[in-house]
Amino acid sequence: MAVAGGLVAVVPAIPAASASTAASSIITITATSPHYPGLKAKDHGLVDGHPIVIYKDTKKSANTAVVSGSVTTEATNDTATLVAEPFGAKSYTQVGTPVALTPNSGGTASYSFRVKPSLATHYEVKLSGTDTAVSGVVTVYVSVGGRTAGGTFKCTSKTRCKFSFRLYTYLPSSALKHEIGKHWYQYLAVGYPRLPKDYTLTKTGTVSKARKINSGEYVQTFTYYFTLRHGKANPAFQACVKDTESVDGMGLPGHHGCGAKRVSRSVIYLG
Repeated sequence: MAVAGGLVAVVPAIPAASASTAASSIITITATSPHYPGLKAKDHGLVDGHPIVIYKDTKKSANTAVVSGSVTTEATNDTATLVAEPFGAKSYTQVGTPVALTPNSGGTASYSFRVKPSLATHYEVKLSGTDTAVSGVVTVYVSVGGRTAGGTFKCTSKTRCKFSFRLYTYLPSSALKHEIGKHWYQYLAVGYPRLPKDYTLTKTGTVSKARKINSGEYVQTFTYYFTLRHGKANPAFQACVKDTESVDGMGLPGHHGCGAKRVSRSVIYLG
């Protein structure tokens, strides 16, 4: 079971992507999320075309993105400084340690910063020294984190079964008030014996009212019902909430499939 990108899946499933790049006359900037679960090499470190990290998820560095780029310069005393403007902020502030630039024989120097934003954050790189310049802007997005627990499987008859588990959701305190009341869309795939290629939105599943644990965590119980054929079935479960990034700085901008009647089991992000 996994929680990522507004999505909880019980059978491995869970978006894909291309690059977030901007440039000024002498400095370029790109943001990627190479450690996001399920990404393939063809995704180039992006989820549906965006860099995104999972809040507080340290497993395989899923909470970390990379801001990098190059500078065209012949100076040997230039430095690159990363500045950030998190969701809701009014100005940029320095993050991390400035990087000393060493140009190669072609007059190009590279830089790279690892970032762990808690909310959607705009990043720029400022060049100082002999040269001065400011890069374009890239944004790294953030999805809620979490964990599942207490999974129980029970059949009430020879053909009627249910599966339940608890989902603990982690998020910044500023986003809790908005996220805790969101509607969950539950998906189910049942195969006899092979699973179908798509999940189907189920109306029989239930989600309990969210219970706040602290300012950055709440828990809910999810229950799914499905039918057996001849006493056999291969079920998979998934759930998601729709993103509202422009409201609270969580998730990706736009719509990514959550709420559709059918979604592919190969998708890694629904939003």
